Amino acid sequence: MTAAAINPGVYMQARRKAILCLCYDRTVLQVRQMLLEHFGYTVLPTSSAEDAKSVAGDSCPDMLLMDNTQPGIDFEQLAEQVKKACPTTLTVVLSHYFGIRPGSCGYVDRFVAKDDGPGALIAQIAELFRQRPERSDSEPASQAII
Repeated sequence: MTAAAINPGVYMQARRKAILCLCYDRTVLQVRQMLLEHFGYTVLPTSSAEDAKSVAGDSCPDMLLMDNTQPGIDFEQLAEQVKKACPTTLTVVLSHYFGIRPGSCGYVDRFVAKDDGPGALIAQIAELFRQRPERSDSEPASQAII
């Protein structure tokens, strides 16, 4: 299924969800940002773990989306740091590896295979948001400094 085959209205939320999108490849980051924005999400793009931690510490996004193979970044450690600062932030990791299974890292909510394409990514993101109770706007920005 391609992203073009999905009706964006199906995935729109009552409140625009903010997704912190981390990718070291700026071109891939821009494409992901366009895809996510097309489906109604607010995107906080970043290309480094330090920037991601800073943004998460300031704004507690609804979701952290990142690859599991980023130079110099331990995705499990970053997921843990973000979850400790922002317990309600969901974490989605994109992976080429099929050996990584949900539960292998207690701080990752979902692993999505890159080979499944953008439609699967959007569907997985929407499913996670549907499963999670709505977050109030009065929720504190961060519970800890990362």
